Amino acid sequence: MNVALFFTYDVSLKDWNELGLLDRELELYNSITKETDIQYTFVTYGEDNEKSLLPGNKNIKILPIGNLINYKNKVLKYILSFLLPFKLKKKLKHIDILKTNQLMGSWIPIILKYITKKPLIVRTGYDPLDFAIKENKSKFKVTLYYLLALFSIKCSDMYFVSSRRDIENIDNRFKFLSRKNIYHRPNWVKIADSNKKIGERKKEYLLSVGRLETQKNYINLVSNIANSSLKVDIIGSGSLENEIKNFAKMNNVNVKFTGNIKHSQLMNLYEDYMFYVMFSKYEGHPKTLIEAMSKGCIPIVLKNENNIEIIEHNQNGILLNSEDDSIEKWVIHFKNNEKEMKRLSFNAIEFAKEKYSLNKSVMTEINDYKILNNQNR
Repeated sequence: MNVALFFTYDVSLKDWNELGLLDRELELYNSITKETDIQYTFVTYGEDNEKSLLPGNKNIKILPIGNLINYKNKVLKYILSFLLPFKLKKKLKHIDILKTNQLMGSWIPIILKYITKKPLIVRTGYDPLDFAIKENKSKFKVTLYYLLALFSIKCSDMYFVSSRRDIENIDNRFKFLSRKNIYHRPNWVKIADSNKKIGERKKEYLLSVGRLETQKNYINLVSNIANSSLKVDIIGSGSLENEIKNFAKMNNVNVKFTGNIKHSQLMNLYEDYMFYVMFSKYEGHPKTLIEAMSKGCIPIVLKNENNIEIIEHNQNGILLNSEDDSIEKWVIHFKNNEKEMKRLSFNAIEFAKEKYSLNKSVMTEINDYKILNNQNR
């Protein structure tokens, strides 16, 4: 069986590598090719030279298409992207199933589906329409996202969402659509035992991982721990890095910025910390949160619509009701109650194992392919 995986519009293997995401994103597909005879073709928006970034898995091939729409004018680039399916038809004639990695760019495999008569999976790791509304994007952009989601649901054989909140959003916005092709497929984490005991972990230092953008709300995170003994290590990059650094300096908060690191390094780094903090205003299905939990970190997160399906307050983590709800208060609480600290850490690990293991996602994905392949015969 051959599956074409279409990268998010205008994203390449090089982008994954520079953001430290390459090894993580490959884990699912490497695992599937080890378990089965399934082969992949990654359709990326990079150039031919990025083929060297892929480790030696002969069952994953790269089809870079960046040179086919290599235009500086973004509007022209978007328009010409609608012609890509016709250029890709011959190159993908061996493909049995089309799949997207995100909603953005789904119009290309949608058109290709009707050209090739092959089944299509549209995967969404987050809800771009919901994000656009919350970020007060223009009515024009919100309308485009609405239409993209509508046609992606209508035209796909399977439509994957990563959180149950996203299913609720679909129900509310598209009441006239059937839900029969919509499936909950959450993010996953590769489960591995932690080598660090509770007593060996940092408790004065908090860990946070994320893009340094408005959505992640780092200014208010730094503000929350001002006038405390807490320090925070932030892994990630973004346009607000200097603003956050200056704000931390002005408020005398000890913040260390490490930039992007490889995912394999990050998975080891989680074990050094007792507390993982997330202050996002909104999320999809946060990968770093479930990764931190799988490594025994106690998550202390600002409550929002999506993370409440992951965190059960004071059971596998802490939900802060507002930006002013003290992080330091909870850190002190757990430092003075080691039994409670061990309980939440254990619960976090067990929850991640039960709900989000890589092995579970591998078996589900393989089964989805089999269903579509059988239906298409």
